[in-house]
Amino acid sequence: MVKRTETYNGNENLKRKGIQIEWTKELIEEYIKCSRDPIHFCENYIKIVHVDRGLIPIELYDYQKEIIANITDNRRAIVCTSRQAGKTTVAASVILHYVLFNDHKTVALLANKGDAAREILDRIKIAYEALPKWLQQGVVEWNKGSVEFENGSKIIAAATSSSAIRGKSCSFLYIDETAFVENWDEFFASVFPTVSSGNTTKILLTSTPNGLNHFYKTYSGAKEDRNGYIWTEVPWWKVPGRDEAWKKETLASMNYDEEKFRQEYECVTGNTLVTVREKGTGKILTITIEKLYEGLDIT
Repeated sequence: MVKRTETYNGNENLKRKGIQIEWTKELIEEYIKCSRDPIHFCENYIKIVHVDRGLIPIELYDYQKEIIANITDNRRAIVCTSRQAGKTTVAASVILHYVLFNDHKTVALLANKGDAAREILDRIKIAYEALPKWLQQGVVEWNKGSVEFENGSKIIAAATSSSAIRGKSCSFLYIDETAFVENWDEFFASVFPTVSSGNTTKILLTSTPNGLNHFYKTYSGAKEDRNGYIWTEVPWWKVPGRDEAWKKETLASMNYDEEKFRQEYECVTGNTLVTVREKGTGKILTITIEKLYEGLDIT
């Protein structure tokens, strides 16, 4: 049984600052392995809440491992995904690994709504509480919108407003559902300086598509190797368990709205081909969505 004096605010799942661990050779070796290999750390120690099965160990899909590797080995990563593909779960896992194994780092976790950002922070908290004590950093602060650990690292959750983290220096900027952030130019102009001054700072952008907006431009630039972002694309068929039967059932639940399905689940972007009919001539054309948005006279 954990002694109350070793816990943070009486929560036996939280180790307080200054508690010493009895290290064995095996624990030291495993700690070093976890610090060097975030995929090993996630697959062996991260737990998530499953809608049907409760608290369970995470099972990483191949594309989730790709996302982890991309943001671990690079400074900027962008992810365009189908809905319910586990992008937020993997982002939460990456962030937890980052703050546990790096000292004096600040992670800004931003979403288009403050409640959404705090919900992601809650996932990180749940995963942290399920860790063995030898993997935990002692807790210094454990609030609704932020956490801080004894190694000096912290996570701040906030909405994507221009004032969200103005004046703060961040080591890792994560923006969830980037395509749905309003007033993007003003917002990003205010938050980018928080990470631009460092040489090892990181930016992770994840989202489902939302037209040909700022997210589309950044994602297209990544695919064309123009902006330094490493990209990952996760359409619905990459998610295990999703087959043609799943597609038919999902389409039925969406009242067979093919256009909505493509945007929400197929990662539709500017180079996606669509079939349209030209006004006047009635000619059937197959063109990209980008050309469609350029204003061709079609129906």
